[in-house]
Parts: sequence; structure tokens; C-alpha cells
Amino acid sequence: MIVTAIVAVIALAAGTAATVWALRSSDDVAAGSESPSSAANNLLSALGSGDILGIMNGLAPAEAKISKDYTEATISEAKRLEILKPDADPNKVSGVQIKSEGVKFDDAAAEKVNDHLTINKVVEGKITITSDVKDVPLTDKLVDALGAEANKGPQTETIDFAKEMADRKGKPIGIATIKVGDDWYPSLFYTIANAALEEEDLKWPAKGITPAGAGSANDAAKNMVEKALAGDIEGVIALLPPDEMGVLHDVGPVILEQIGRVPATDAKLIELETDSKDVTGGTLLTIRKLVLEVEGETGEITRDGDCYTAKAQGETQRLCADEITQLVEQQGGRNIPSAAIDVIARVGAQVLKDGVGVVATEVDGKWYVSPFRTYSELVLTLMRGLQPSDIDELIKAIK
Repeated sequence: MIVTAIVAVIALAAGTAATVWALRSSDDVAAGSESPSSAANNLLSALGSGDILGIMNGLAPAEAKISKDYTEATISEAKRLEILKPDADPNKVSGVQIKSEGVKFDDAAAEKVNDHLTINKVVEGKITITSDVKDVPLTDKLVDALGAEANKGPQTETIDFAKEMADRKGKPIGIATIKVGDDWYPSLFYTIANAALEEEDLKWPAKGITPAGAGSANDAAKNMVEKALAGDIEGVIALLPPDEMGVLHDVGPVILEQIGRVPATDAKLIELETDSKDVTGGTLLTIRKLVLEVEGETGEITRDGDCYTAKAQGETQRLCADEITQLVEQQGGRNIPSAAIDVIARVGAQVLKDGVGVVATEVDGKWYVSPFRTYSELVLTLMRGLQPSDIDELIKAIK
């Protein structure tokens, strides 16, 4: 049931992932609504009219911005790697169409969780999602590799909200709306969290975890490492951005209750120095020096350019980007094809050159660690290490 709820939410709240490209030339904050019910209904109106820009603009600002910030770079890399055609229209890369019919919310049944979160109940109507691989602007070599899969034709799935409510023993699917400033917006993240809570028969907690940002980006990264090593999950959650990850702050007490006590590790952070550079939406912090104490023994990792040096138990090892190929050959021997060695070496070298780290964001003068932006930057780093020929080799391997 949770999967159906999430699919419905994505259809209602986000349209398709590629729609965020429509926002690529604008950093304007989306217009909100005066109430939770009007936010939900405005979303419905945008979906029913096929207003893709309206759908995406109607989401909570931080959620829309996260997707927007990384869509352009990801599609650009996909074109460079000859996965998508050079002239691919970003508005049409998904191959998905969404149509709504007779969708209605029960305003009287809306659940007010707190002063900034309301769950609106969908009780009637249908959402039809049609996908067709042929509509995705893949390059010819990708289409050939897909074979029969590319010729399946349109695939259609319909979600009947009345039927879903009956299957859920009278519980309608909920669409979460959150208050940002003075306005209300539909939220994809909160809706997914609500579906997960319902699946486990759990309730939203009365009070969430209070955000606890740091005074600088480096301090945010340092505090995150310290909290994680100490098994302080509440402290880890408190260091997540309140605009992007406010959902985890609100649902945090339930998470803590479900996972129970997490023991501290045997490691202690002694020193953390980072190099910083601006990236889309935040600051990327990469390790320059990391010193840990584990069971009384001190270990150290330092970075100089694209070389990393590790010191532990009286031994020192150094690895540079131009040594990755030799290392893979030594470790894999003859068991790894030469093409695979080239791919691993290039990607590994790219990681060493760009550095390993996290993305920190500033919210109201405090710094937090953003898991979404950290993950997205890592994916982009891996993609930048690939070449079009690597995709060719991958296609050969899966045929």
C-alpha cells in the first residue's frame, strides 16, 4: 500500500522528474496558498490542466529547488555520455504522461498534525500514468541495447482513489501540505513519510527534533562526524537542513523510538580539516586532514592534490589518481577485463581529484549537512569520470 501511496503522491505532487527543468531559468520562490486545502486543490488544478510548471512550482520551495539544482547538470552529463540525444528536450526526457480525473479531497477529514503540517485526504477520482520508452530521447545505441523492451509500447497504470481507500480499510491516501513562512505548499517528502507511518500503523509525534546547526560549514561536517561516531542519531538528525529535511525533524522521535539505542563506536574524532568550494545550493567540503582515535590507536588520512596518504599503526600508504590503474590491475589480476579496469581507474581517479566529502547548506545563519546534495554531488563526480566508450562497454556486457 505504501508503494501505491508514494506513486500517487509523485503523480499528484511532482508530475515527472524532468518537469523541474521548466524552472531552470528562474530562481523565483513558488507562490504558496493561504490554507492547506487550497494548496492541495491548487495542485490538483495544475495537474488537471497539464500545467507542468504549475505542478512543480506548487511544491514546497526547498523540495522544488533540490531537484532543479541538479537536473541541468545530470542531463548535461547524460548527453555527454551519449545516453541522451544532444538535442533532447529536458521537458520530455521522462517518457511519462499523467492525467487526473475527478480527484476530490475531503476537507473535513484533513488531519492537522501541528501548526505547519496538515494531511489532506484524497477520497475520489483517478490518476492515470502512461509511460513509453519510445518517448525518452535515448541515443540509437541505447535503443538498440534495450531491444524488445524499447518496442513494448505505452504502459499504463491507473490509481483509483476510492478503491485504494476501500483496500486500506477506509483510510484515504493523504497528501501532506506544509507551511513555509505564511504560505502553504504540498510536500512530496512529508507525504512519503506519512505513507510510511500509516504502513507501520504509527502516528506523527506531538513534538519533533529541534534543528541544531553549526556556526560554519566545517563545524557542521565536524559535528556530524562526532554525532555519528557517538551513536547520537538525534544529534545527526538535528544537523540536517530544516528547509530540505524538516520532515526528518518532525518524524524524528518516531525514528528514534523504532531504532532504539545505538551504541557508540570505538572511534573518536581528533581533528578534521576540510577544503571548501562552492557548488550548486551549498558548499562542498572535502577532507584535507582526518585524524581518528580507535581503541587508543591514532589513524590519520591527509590529502595533497589528488593524492591521499593514510597513516596507522606505524605504517604509511599513499595513493594518487594516476596510480589507480596499476592498483586495480594488481588487485584484480587477470580476472578483470581491460575495459573494466579502464572504467574503474577513470572513475577512481575522478573521485580522488574531486575529493570525498559532504555538502553543507546555510539556513538562517546556521550550517547543516545536506544528504540530498551530498549524494547528488557524488553521483555527478562518478558520471564525470566516465566516457562515452564506457557506456559502450557496459552495453556489450549486458547484451
